[in-house]
Amino acid sequence: MTGDQTDYGTAIEPQPGQFEQFPRLLFAEFAAWAGPRLHRAGKLLRAEFIRGVIGLAALGFALIAAAYGTVYFLRFLTELLTRWMPRWAALLSTSGLLLIPAAVAALFGLWQLHRLRSVRVTAAVAVRAGSAARSFAHRNRHDGTEFRPSRRIEKE
Repeated sequence: MTGDQTDYGTAIEPQPGQFEQFPRLLFAEFAAWAGPRLHRAGKLLRAEFIRGVIGLAALGFALIAAAYGTVYFLRFLTELLTRWMPRWAALLSTSGLLLIPAAVAALFGLWQLHRLRSVRVTAAVAVRAGSAARSFAHRNRHDGTEFRPSRRIEKE
């Protein structure tokens, strides 16, 4: 049996045919065309992301500093007003100075939200979906009628 030796170490590697080479060629052409553009877009997006993070951090710091500054200013104003009026009146006037503009800003914000078209459309769709669901839930299941929406959607 010493003369019957078989070498199993060789492997046959198939070469890609024309069908397999065509997608590779297309991908290589696309990568050569889109590679520099994608690299520039990636650099721009990274720079914009870093700028956005820095901006958000600065805004967060400004918000916290403004909140503490407002609290200390209101405390100072209350202490200053206690020289001429009772403490409860000073607190009431300071609270009024804070709450009246807050109420005006809240009303302005609600008015702006009411004017948004997307909110009105969403509310109208929600009302229509609720009425369709109620009519579906309250239909008689034994009369043989099928569910029909109130408005038919036409396919284009």
